[in-house]
Amino acid sequence: MLKECKLFLRKNGQVALSLVFLIGGVVLLVGVTLVFLVYSFLISSSGLQASNRALAVALAGANDALVHLSRDRLFAGPGGLGPNCMSYNFLAGGDVALMLVAQEESINCMDWQSLPFVPPSGQVFVDADATVSGRRRLIEMVLSVNRSTGEVRVISLKQKSGN
Repeated sequence: MLKECKLFLRKNGQVALSLVFLIGGVVLLVGVTLVFLVYSFLISSSGLQASNRALAVALAGANDALVHLSRDRLFAGPGGLGPNCMSYNFLAGGDVALMLVAQEESINCMDWQSLPFVPPSGQVFVDADATVSGRRRLIEMVLSVNRSTGEVRVISLKQKSGN
């Protein structure tokens, strides 16, 4: 009888140990899955936040150029890139937008992608390129500047394709 009792207890212990390993493995699998899901959610939301921040910086840079042109019609006057062409960095909250402002007849003006363009007479071309945490956003704005009254109008404002 004593032998049978010891054998019975030994089998129950083996079953209990197997059950503990099975439940522990399932709990570990669920835990690892939850950690992966939370991590991927955080990564994707930080990427979206960086994209939106880059877009905000590029738009702020375009608006900065608009304000400068409202105050001074010859803002993109003789600049470092050639006649009627100016390039500068716009800082917004620790992030930077590379700005390009080109006025009419700026044949030699080229943007940072080496694409030549010539704005028509009375128009100003503004290009804003902002990158935040590897997310790049480009804003292109075309303005009309009335030389006699100094009135500045936005003809078009669009987001160009970026990565």
